[in-house]
Amino acid sequence: MNATYKQVTKARYIRQVSDLAREIFVQHYTKLTPKVAAQLAEAWQNEDLTDDEVHCGAVNYFLIYLGSEAVGYFALDLRPVGAVCISRLFLLEKARGRGIGRGVVAYAQKLAEGDGRSRLYMQVWAKDLKAEGFCKRCRFRPAGVEPVEVLPGVTLDIKTWEKLWR
Repeated sequence: MNATYKQVTKARYIRQVSDLAREIFVQHYTKLTPKVAAQLAEAWQNEDLTDDEVHCGAVNYFLIYLGSEAVGYFALDLRPVGAVCISRLFLLEKARGRGIGRGVVAYAQKLAEGDGRSRLYMQVWAKDLKAEGFCKRCRFRPAGVEPVEVLPGVTLDIKTWEKLWR
């Protein structure tokens, strides 16, 4: 079954993104405690923040569906000059390994190319070996690491991965 995307514009879908984030962050950030992962979801993907990003017009959120079930979400930040940033890409555990993420990268790259941009990038936690492996499989290359305070007293090294063409 192929994944489909639905752009997030309405409050109920924004709420769905935040609900998915709470579930996915605990599944995904296994090197953190479940409590810290839940705090990350609340700090970085709460309804208010997501609503602000959706309505600023520069970040486009999409829910990812397999059939009628939402299995994840992604966001494309169109603000960087000459680039598109995949600022969020999260899937439920049961949806991973099915090529959905690679499909999102292909979609983002096609959008970037069609808009005359020559760079696609994403940022992941440097200790997230699954995310780093995904970046490598999608032919991104490392472009730097920067410490980011994600919660008060919690700093993570965030690695930027980029894909260039032209």
